[in-house]
Amino acid sequence: MERSGLAYALLAALLWGSAPVLEKLGLVKISPLAGLAIRTITITIILIVIAFFTDLTKEVVSVDSKSLFFLVVSGIIAGLLGMWSYFKALKCWEASRVVPIVGAYPLVAFLFALLFLGEKLTLQKALGVLLVVSGVFLLG
Repeated sequence: MERSGLAYALLAALLWGSAPVLEKLGLVKISPLAGLAIRTITITIILIVIAFFTDLTKEVVSVDSKSLFFLVVSGIIAGLLGMWSYFKALKCWEASRVVPIVGAYPLVAFLFALLFLGEKLTLQKALGVLLVVSGVFLLG
């Protein structure tokens, strides 16, 4: 199972690493909000088709209210507001500068996990945070 986790993580890095170039090219003649709408509508249509052919609809309909709340708020924060601000940054600035700064989101997640999830600060995590901040500084 660990190998498949690594394989999916590497695939996600490849896909997410290529997306900013496509997004920057796609935003040349349209606003960030229009770009986000096109991206989101496309994803929605694909998910509806997947739901039609799988048990996804049953799972979505049966989700508990607490999970629903957190996922809806997450969608608004990351899927709408976060993606809009990311697209706006791509429209205004170089992708090679935007992506490393946006890529510092693990630092934010780390701090929120300490504060809200009660996760523990370790030397290894502290060094990781230091490396993330250093990388953003060097690339930005």
